[in-house]
Amino acid sequence: MRIDVHAHIVPEPFVHGDEVHYPLDGTSEVHTMPLRPANNFDTETMYSVPRRLRDMDAQGIDMHVLSLQPMFTPYLPVERAIPISRGINNAFAEIVAANPKRFIALADLPMQSPEDAAKELERAVRDLGLRGGEICSQIAGKNLDEPEFGVFYRKAQELDVPIFIHPSGVPELTNGRLSKYYLTNLIGNPMDTTIAAASLIFGGVFKEFPDLKVYLAHGGGACPFLRYRWDHGWKERAEGKVNIERPPSEYFSKLYFDTLTHSGPALSFLASTVGPERIMLGTDYPFDMGNYNSVNFVNALAGVSDADKALMLGGNAARLFKL
Repeated sequence: MRIDVHAHIVPEPFVHGDEVHYPLDGTSEVHTMPLRPANNFDTETMYSVPRRLRDMDAQGIDMHVLSLQPMFTPYLPVERAIPISRGINNAFAEIVAANPKRFIALADLPMQSPEDAAKELERAVRDLGLRGGEICSQIAGKNLDEPEFGVFYRKAQELDVPIFIHPSGVPELTNGRLSKYYLTNLIGNPMDTTIAAASLIFGGVFKEFPDLKVYLAHGGGACPFLRYRWDHGWKERAEGKVNIERPPSEYFSKLYFDTLTHSGPALSFLASTVGPERIMLGTDYPFDMGNYNSVNFVNALAGVSDADKALMLGGNAARLFKL
């Protein structure tokens, strides 16, 4: 199977025209957000399941691991975020139930309240059959190594499901040095992924939760290129040893990475650095920064065996998601 682990969707009941309307949760308050604020894509691709299935077939993709754009709910008041996440996850379960051979899904989670996020992850996995969760690379400006998130990591480890970390730019720079040229995405997204991974490693999260499974968007940002710089800094500086006694690179075995590097040599470098058994197919469907030739992109890699390409195209994802 060819499994795309980085594919976004907004369930159709939450969409009206070119806007997302949250939520259908029994309350009178509606939170509205533009569906396409700066993205050059056909809006229908974000919510239409029939259109998605046609596009998947054309791209040679057998299965999507569905996830929301995670930039929505973390910025809402928690009392709004909780019912929204529940509504989204219920809708995901319905989409999967109607197309069980083509879709699995990751839970949207109200990470403003890690306790409630843990509860919703458990409900989504145990009651709805979702296969993991998706969170932002930072939560309202907090890095992912803050102690308050421990209750959530403990639950993810207990449930033995992966967590997809998706960037939301570098918020403190979004209206400043990254405000022009779409740098919020071109630089901000991969950089925020890098900060998130470094926080998990240097913060001792993987030390405390050794069975936690995490995968990163956009080829892990700068992580593969900074890996041994982190090791050098850990060796030379006391700051890096505050929470971990092993070199940072040893914790890369806890991470998975998608293929969305936009460069064959970059993906080959990623494979040589972290191992092909840690890489999974990712398109970023349906956004304009996606790669919709990802299957051919992987198959064309030089210096990678057919067996390793098969792992990257679907074998690793099938193992991670227990398919």
